[in-house]
Amino acid sequence: MNVNNVPPMYAADDDDDTLQPPPSDSDTFDIVTTDEEAPADHDQLPSVQEYRAKMEAGNVSSKSLVRVDNPQDGDDNVHDQLPDVDDYKTSMSLRGQSQRTSRAGLYTFLALLLLTVIVTAIAVPLAMKSRGAPAETNPSSFGGETIMTATPIASPTRPPAMPPVMPELGRFDQTKSYLETYGLVESSALNDFSSPQYKAAKWIAERDGYQMTVPTFPDGHKGEKYSNTRFAERYALAVFYYATGGDNWKYKLNFLQPIDHCNWKEVFIDASGGIIHMGVTSCAQFSPLFDGERVTSIEISSNDLVGVLPIELEYLSYLDKWITPFNLKMIDTASLTPFLKMGEHLSHLELQYCGLAGNIPESFGNLKKLVFLGLGNNMLTGTIPDSFFGLTNLKVLGIDDNVLQSPIAPFSRMTQLIKLYAEDNLITGQLTESMISGWTEMVDLDISVNRLEGPIPPNIWSMENLEVLDLHGNDFIGQLPEIGSVNEKMIFLSLQNNSLEWKIPESIGNLPKLRHLDISANKFVLPFPPAMEKLTNLVSLHTGINGFEAHPVPWFLAGMRKLKEISMKQNKLTGEIPTWMGTFFDLQVLDLDFNELRGTIPSELGYLTGLDTLLLNRNYLEGTIPSSFANLRDIDFLVLDGNDITGNTEAICGSPIINTTFFSTDCGQPMPEVECSCCTLCCHDSNSTCNNLDWTVTLDGIWEYDFQRVVYSFSQDLLPSDAKDKYTVNKPMTATPLPNDESSSSQGSSAGSIMTATPIPPP
Repeated sequence: MNVNNVPPMYAADDDDDTLQPPPSDSDTFDIVTTDEEAPADHDQLPSVQEYRAKMEAGNVSSKSLVRVDNPQDGDDNVHDQLPDVDDYKTSMSLRGQSQRTSRAGLYTFLALLLLTVIVTAIAVPLAMKSRGAPAETNPSSFGGETIMTATPIASPTRPPAMPPVMPELGRFDQTKSYLETYGLVESSALNDFSSPQYKAAKWIAERDGYQMTVPTFPDGHKGEKYSNTRFAERYALAVFYYATGGDNWKYKLNFLQPIDHCNWKEVFIDASGGIIHMGVTSCAQFSPLFDGERVTSIEISSNDLVGVLPIELEYLSYLDKWITPFNLKMIDTASLTPFLKMGEHLSHLELQYCGLAGNIPESFGNLKKLVFLGLGNNMLTGTIPDSFFGLTNLKVLGIDDNVLQSPIAPFSRMTQLIKLYAEDNLITGQLTESMISGWTEMVDLDISVNRLEGPIPPNIWSMENLEVLDLHGNDFIGQLPEIGSVNEKMIFLSLQNNSLEWKIPESIGNLPKLRHLDISANKFVLPFPPAMEKLTNLVSLHTGINGFEAHPVPWFLAGMRKLKEISMKQNKLTGEIPTWMGTFFDLQVLDLDFNELRGTIPSELGYLTGLDTLLLNRNYLEGTIPSSFANLRDIDFLVLDGNDITGNTEAICGSPIINTTFFSTDCGQPMPEVECSCCTLCCHDSNSTCNNLDWTVTLDGIWEYDFQRVVYSFSQDLLPSDAKDKYTVNKPMTATPLPNDESSSSQGSSAGSIMTATPIPPP
């Protein structure tokens, strides 16, 4: 459930930018109207009186005044004295001559000016060409024609002209320049319109409403790396989005929204009511000199990420946690590459269930700060490099469910381990006492389904904090070591599918908090120790397929009221199913398959309304299916074939609340023993291969789910065709009446029909 799709918006503090709203219509602006070329102060023109006073005082001579306007304007205000007759005659005699002289001079001046312009236009380009310098020409328009005019070269005696002002780069060009100049991306990637790098650059430059300032660096910059900017972080996260199919993510997590990328996240509530944050889950300020907070944590699980994690993630220079499990299509170990350069800060890396294929790189050992590493449930192959075991700060290591090869011995170098999950690989060798002694802080130790051999070290219980010990699926031999003291922390002990032998030790009672115990598929023998009754916290108990002799359903079960799973397959159980089993109201799995149980099915089992799986097949049960089975609303697997049950299945098929995945009875032809209209499989005693699966309930502890049962599954292994031979030898005879005439003639008696025991044909 998404409870908050849009985190609060904060003002940006990166790259000296702040997110500002555009001005509204009501905003006003002051417009400067001053003529910048005008003098700052203007003197006032003199008044008429002031001017006359100056003239009268002799400051200005009437003969020094030069008229440039018509002398007959009649402007008496500027003439204090008229010329006398002699002056007037003299001036008139010179007037015509001066006018003719003025016109001739004007024409001469204009001709010279035109000639100068023409000579300059021709001479300057020729001079520049002779010097090898290109002539810079600028088009101009004159008289409707375009004339190319040369730009003169400045004289050496003059100050050099200012260089022409280059037009400012567009934002996309600025972005490309930054990314390419400082080596954050290859030019080929930015020239490929389909690449995540091009898409991210285009987005951050032109479509990102946040408009973070593109970084610039002064010449000789010797500070932080050029990639150590929030702009590079934002770009890297955008590349990550496009490289992993962000448009098809299950949740967009506010990626590429016009807000600070530290707020690219959403909040969810899980099934248990817990709060989950996904996206950029934390940022931190590392220095007042930086341009804002830096990304420290990314958490995105089960979000349909597809592709290879891009190398640009290395620009998350202060990343401490990367948690992206359960994204199943990260196709190869190239996705590990960006993390190999994060040794300075990276302490937590989870990529389990991501489809990673290939070898673990040798350089992985450089991540010395790693404390938590999850690479489980991928397709990693090859030998684990020796440098990997130099990650001595690791506290949690999950490399489970791969095809990795290594001896067990190098793991002993990781003495800080608290949880080691290395199951389902090709790890070889023996556990030793010295190895166990080095793991003083171990809480979860799961090295199951490998190729380990030899005895279990006697000091296995000396790890005081141990809660989970999963050794199943190896080739351990010998006896289970005695538990020297009470361990109230151990909750999960799985030993199935080994070659352990002899008896379960009495000291098993020193594990009073044990919730899961699986000793099946070994060579243990009876009797069960009396201390079993102390294990009242058991939730699941699996004892099947051991070297047990015939015995009834164990008495100590009656006190284990918390049981959810009971599996006692092929334990040579005899007698009847106890009615008190109908009081295990939390029971979800009851597996009594392939035993020697007789009698009828207790109707009390119908009270187990939470039951998911009921396996009663391959026994000697008789009677009918109890009508109380109509209450089994959660029943999913109901396996009843291979018995002597008769009647019909109306309790199941007629119930509106039951919808089984698998339901089998002996309803096969010819001569079905049970009438069934909704069975998934109908068997018959004459068919030895019908439903010949071993039906083992599997629980391979999954650490990501805290070793809790997630779903029920069953092995699909087929039993050999003669597996039922011993079972059928002890199966009771069925009395079949002979025809009257045959019985009379053969017995020679009038006592009526005689019942003759006829064995059921071997299945």
